[in-house]
Amino acid sequence: MYTILVVDDTLFNRKLMLEVLETKIDNARYLQAEDGIEAIEIVKTNEVDLVILDLMMPNKNGYEVLKELKNNSLYSDIPIIVNSSVTDMDSIKQTLEMGAVDYFTKPLTPEQMEVIIPLKVNNTLKYHEQNRQLKMVSRNINNEMKMAGAFQKALMSMYEDKLYPGLDLYVYFKACEHLSGDFFELVETGGNRWFIIADIKGHGAAAAMMSFMVRKMFNNIIRQESQPKDVLEKINKAYHELKIDTELVFFSAFIGKINGNELTYSNAGHPHPALLSLDINKGRRLDCNGHFIGFMDDTTYTEETVVLEDEDCILLHTDGLYQGKQTPSVNLNRALANMIYSYSKNPSVKDLTCTVYGEYIMPDEELQDDITIVALKYKNK
Repeated sequence: MYTILVVDDTLFNRKLMLEVLETKIDNARYLQAEDGIEAIEIVKTNEVDLVILDLMMPNKNGYEVLKELKNNSLYSDIPIIVNSSVTDMDSIKQTLEMGAVDYFTKPLTPEQMEVIIPLKVNNTLKYHEQNRQLKMVSRNINNEMKMAGAFQKALMSMYEDKLYPGLDLYVYFKACEHLSGDFFELVETGGNRWFIIADIKGHGAAAAMMSFMVRKMFNNIIRQESQPKDVLEKINKAYHELKIDTELVFFSAFIGKINGNELTYSNAGHPHPALLSLDINKGRRLDCNGHFIGFMDDTTYTEETVVLEDEDCILLHTDGLYQGKQTPSVNLNRALANMIYSYSKNPSVKDLTCTVYGEYIMPDEELQDDITIVALKYKNK
């Protein structure tokens, strides 16, 4: 049942309005207020679905009531129809700009009262009900997205407490929305330690679903193939075979395999990682290029192998790091030099990710893209 509040300082006007509405509007109950102060109190103590508001009233006029309700988040969604003898266009414009959904002037002829008022009220109630349902759906979706985002964040942060003999690992992950297209995975199988960092285009639900699918592909394929370049080729082929009935999304990925003290890696359009060392002269980028996954179904990839020394650190990140406000002023070669120097002085994987983040992103900056930074340190002792 709808609750309609009629606000007018003249009793006759209120009775006339109620007589018309009670015969034309089904499933409604009616409340009355003779001034703005009483109207505000009624709204605070009742679930009001519609206010029909006079402008010229003692104590608190209709303009003040309209402003107070629209400035309060608890009541701002209540639709308000202004009913006034004020006919100048400035007043009509002002009330509509303040948030009134409709305006009609009085006095109305009996014929107009019978047709115009019920029509406006019915239309407004329908709009209010639809708006309320949409907000409920939106709220439910938002809650589900938050839950999914929390689950995804937990997956990314699970490496913080997990110990890998011979490895130190820290993953810094920050999504610009609830769900992210970034992911990192580290898997031990067949005496090897495989890892992948990938960045699916976008940062919503579709990108997150795609990231879970690619994660599954990676876990399956590394048990069939022995080289990173072959794994990338298999992921690319499997992705094309999905035949998704929409425009395919390209995405980047970097895959590495650590066997003993050897790192073999291959790159599919991902930002080049860095190899950092306690010896400042040995730090460098891991240059290896290849097309994005999804670009062509028969793409081939290359791979490189490096020998890791004790305390060498593989630093990986997604391209969201380059979307920060400080990025235009960051020289990539100087940034790499800073990372190499910082790590040689403080070989902490957690501190390293924070240093890298601060190089590009300002404190409290609103992110434009998801960011994942991974520091993976090799230890042979």
